[in-house]
Amino acid sequence: MGAHHGAILRILRDDGPQSRAELARRTSLSPTALTHLTAHLLREGTVVELNQATAGDAPVGRPAIGVALVPDALSVVGVHIGAGTIDATITDLRAASKAMASQHFDTATSEPAAVIGMVVRIVEQLIKKTGVDRSRLIGLGLGVPGPVDTKRRRNLQSVNYDWKDVPFADELETALRMPVVVEHNVSAMALAESRYGIGRDTTALLYIYLRTGLGAGLVINGMPFRPGGYGAVELGHVQVVEDGERCACGNAGCLETFLSERALARAAHIDTPHPRRLLAAVEKYPDVWNAALRHLTTAIATATNLLNPDLIVFGGHLAEAPESFIDHIRRGVPPRVLPPMRDVLRVERSSLGPGAGAIGAAAAALDHFFYSGVSR
Repeated sequence: MGAHHGAILRILRDDGPQSRAELARRTSLSPTALTHLTAHLLREGTVVELNQATAGDAPVGRPAIGVALVPDALSVVGVHIGAGTIDATITDLRAASKAMASQHFDTATSEPAAVIGMVVRIVEQLIKKTGVDRSRLIGLGLGVPGPVDTKRRRNLQSVNYDWKDVPFADELETALRMPVVVEHNVSAMALAESRYGIGRDTTALLYIYLRTGLGAGLVINGMPFRPGGYGAVELGHVQVVEDGERCACGNAGCLETFLSERALARAAHIDTPHPRRLLAAVEKYPDVWNAALRHLTTAIATATNLLNPDLIVFGGHLAEAPESFIDHIRRGVPPRVLPPMRDVLRVERSSLGPGAGAIGAAAAALDHFFYSGVSR
């Protein structure tokens, strides 16, 4: 496949069936070139012909022959590695899940080799469960906790795991015999929300995700923002107090020392490894609740003034937060950002549902292996 194939597929994904005339206009291709390219996609089975009455594209009474994406033609695997959890899915070409699986593990024994072994087992089980033909699996996207290299093959660092330069793509490609692309896990969720969720019509989307830590991902004009070519948006490590508690990153007073699973669960006297409805439990402790809200409002306002998102999406525990939490952020942030942003900024819960991390990883694989036009 080539770049023009990718452009055609993206239009069909985002805007539905199109006539060849409309595709030629939007891709700036000649009718002959467009016909040649769509013929290839038809043979491959990723698009299908259909009749559609498209005004202006055909004489009156004669419907134009259009083409449409076939979402079930191919599949991808998405795997999200969180702190003590692995979530995996197999999706179609619109990132709709065919099946999901999850596994918890002890972070105290989380050497990369052991985690890679768990990923291989869970993916093999999903392939067997869905019955997907391996020849129709175009690749695997892996969401990892921390920045990745510019070639998107390695997890450069993970504070919570003390991992450095882990060659996930090489190892998983050898074990699973399929192409692999690696992405910062919250950036992958932001990408999925931008492509397939609530952020489809936004220019800049900031996704904020609370589980063990507080991560963020930014998508601008449809592209993940990677500072320096590999960096992640480390909202959780914004310093909010000068002489605060020591953070896992080595600094003191980071936002994560107030707003992380560990800090909130400890304050609410919860000892469950993976608590549900965490913020609803914390709301019963006004001091902890108010501090978390105050510092998150400050951090979001700072990020908004720096990055200018028009949509902020909450994921993880934040997506499950009481409405009072969301309302406080919606009221508290606009007065603290520059005037042009006040009228356009929206704050919403994630629309991805359970397994958002795995869906995000699948979205990264779809972008890299299918919609970019990269050859398979």
